[in-house]
Amino acid sequence: MSHQVILGRPEVYRILLEQRPEGTYVNVFENENSPGPYKDWLQDDLEMAMRVCEQDFGVKRDQWKEVPDEVWH
Repeated sequence: MSHQVILGRPEVYRILLEQRPEGTYVNVFENENSPGPYKDWLQDDLEMAMRVCEQDFGVKRDQWKEVPDEVWH
């Protein structure tokens, strides 16, 4: 499972957190129709990824929704 938040902001429409064996990817989508993220980076774990998103984008923990993994990559 992944976690996402839809902010609807210019250049930060949606953020998707994907947990993988190597860590948690923070994927930032520019708009509603983006075929993939325009920015991504790796954090050690889900907790760290959520903290970074709170610091950088103001996303609170209760805003995240659990979603199925995506197959865009």
